[in-house]
Amino acid sequence: MARVRAVDRRLYLLIEIAARRLHRDADARLSAEAGVTASQAAVLFLLLRRGERRMGAIGEVLALGAPAVTGLVGRMEKAGLVSRRKDAADRRGALVDLTETGRRAAERADQTLRAFNAELDERLGEEQSEIVYQALTRLAVSDEDR
Repeated sequence: MARVRAVDRRLYLLIEIAARRLHRDADARLSAEAGVTASQAAVLFLLLRRGERRMGAIGEVLALGAPAVTGLVGRMEKAGLVSRRKDAADRRGALVDLTETGRRAAERADQTLRAFNAELDERLGEEQSEIVYQALTRLAVSDEDR
């Protein structure tokens, strides 16, 4: 027999609440253990794994608008985590790269988030964790990438 479900399960609201709580918890841990925010860690990971990036590419990958990327990268530059220089190929653009301080912070942040992910995996269990991973991956992919 099919299970009866309410039409309005408020999935968006539940995802939003869970995301905010997880972000807040991750942000607190990252600040305490790696000296960076969750948003800064995302930029550090991108640069660590893919190398120097244009500001627009950072925004595209992290789903941030230009003003948000400019502010985030500016704060990171002041903290010595990244360096920014003019793009020789396009003088209107800027290229962002990790500094050695940023590389060390990225490595600490990676350890912090690995532990955080392991805790989430344990809370959910292997089967539920895989279901959540698959669902969120599907939601995170834009229509253009499908």
